[in-house]
Amino acid sequence: MLFVWDDSCKTGITEIDQDHKGLVNLINDLYEAMQDGSGGALLLPIFSALKHYTETHFTKEERYMLECDAPDREEHVKEHKMMMAKLADLESRHRKGEAAISLQTLTFLRDWLKNHICVVDQVMVANVKEKLDGDIQQG
Repeated sequence: MLFVWDDSCKTGITEIDQDHKGLVNLINDLYEAMQDGSGGALLLPIFSALKHYTETHFTKEERYMLECDAPDREEHVKEHKMMMAKLADLESRHRKGEAAISLQTLTFLRDWLKNHICVVDQVMVANVKEKLDGDIQQG
């Protein structure tokens, strides 16, 4: 397993935490497939799912930030766009056979996601909880 989910990653917003766990699972699935030597046939669908799931999740986060007028929204959205561009590039290169999904790539994705969830999203969640406390499902 590449990324072990623990309570330090929890935001307390059920929808966001479920998405984060899904992203962690997909990164771990990529890692497992790579370790098994499954090759592109199995890696590509998982990678595509990761890209799609990430995009859907970022849209949810951005909706929360817009609703609570989060002060760091612009910077947070820039990070989302940067990661989506990176994932699109990796998927495209992998699809064309130009790049395999390496341990270095997976480590980058894990480290970025862990920092984003455990640091960046925690700031966003504090703003969301402060402004929308009664309107969100917390877990």
